[in-house]
Amino acid sequence: MVVITPGDKALQPIIQFRKTFFWVSGAGILFALLLIRSATGKTTRAIRRLSEAANRLAHGHFGEELRITSRDEVGELTQNFNTMSRQLQERLRLQHAMNLAREVQQNLLPHSSFSSEHMDVYGVSLYCDETGGDYFDLLPHQEQKETVNIIVGDVVGHGIGAALLMATIRSLMRCRLSLSGTPETVINDVNRLLCRDTAESGNFITLFHLLVNRQKKTLDWVRCGHDPTIIYHPGTGHFSELKGRGLALGIDPDFQYEENSIPLKQAPQIILIGSDGVWEAENELGESFGKERVKTLLANHSHLNSKEITRKITDEIKIFRQSVPQQDDITLVIAKIEGEIHDTA
Repeated sequence: MVVITPGDKALQPIIQFRKTFFWVSGAGILFALLLIRSATGKTTRAIRRLSEAANRLAHGHFGEELRITSRDEVGELTQNFNTMSRQLQERLRLQHAMNLAREVQQNLLPHSSFSSEHMDVYGVSLYCDETGGDYFDLLPHQEQKETVNIIVGDVVGHGIGAALLMATIRSLMRCRLSLSGTPETVINDVNRLLCRDTAESGNFITLFHLLVNRQKKTLDWVRCGHDPTIIYHPGTGHFSELKGRGLALGIDPDFQYEENSIPLKQAPQIILIGSDGVWEAENELGESFGKERVKTLLANHSHLNSKEITRKITDEIKIFRQSVPQQDDITLVIAKIEGEIHDTA
């Protein structure tokens, strides 16, 4: 049996399906496009918000935090940005505090050299961090002319802790030197007081205290675990050292320091007191600057004043190090004694 049906009626189901499929597919595609646009728009806005915040951060607006609106990669990126912003703000605060500490410590160092008719003294401290543990002081004698206390110290370690101990020893030395007493009694008294502060921490400081007395024609000193002082005699071209027995300060409150003394018979003399950062400065090959280079510079520039000699040495250390960062604090004091030395009697 053959049934004859019009074509449009026979194909009606297929045509209807195609229409339905077209509209459903179109609606699905449109919905997908809207969904994609919404999702990408949200991500784009979040990234733009991050970009604007990063730009503000680059211009110094630290501490800004963004609201985390998702748990995807953008949300993770936002969280990392907030962490970075907080850390930068904290770092800025610490840097400000360190700069203030550095300014305070620099103000503790002598601002000018000591000079008299026949004596010229200059010192410098160069720290490897914002603050350091090296220390020097130039204190004229209150009663005797052409007489000066030269003090150079090197606290163990670097940073804030060393700087605080440096400030302590400076105060103790200045207070004690304002009273009467020989270098030996001064150092013994200071050590006993300092040991009260270092008993638990274990910190200590090496120190060299030199009293240059042209009136009495003597060099009097106490060495507290510090490198010996170097003396150059331009008249003969010879070098000598001021040595002596002595323990670093802040270790043993009962240790008895001994004063050393030699006559000041001839002039000119160039005296150098430094911290180990001077001769232990290293270059790219791991070589140390060494005391021999220091002595050569002293001899070659003995015609200059103390400030010029000091700068010659520190400049040569910088050239020697080349690209190697400064690893230790550098302190250097040069005292140049000139003129005839007469009896005061």
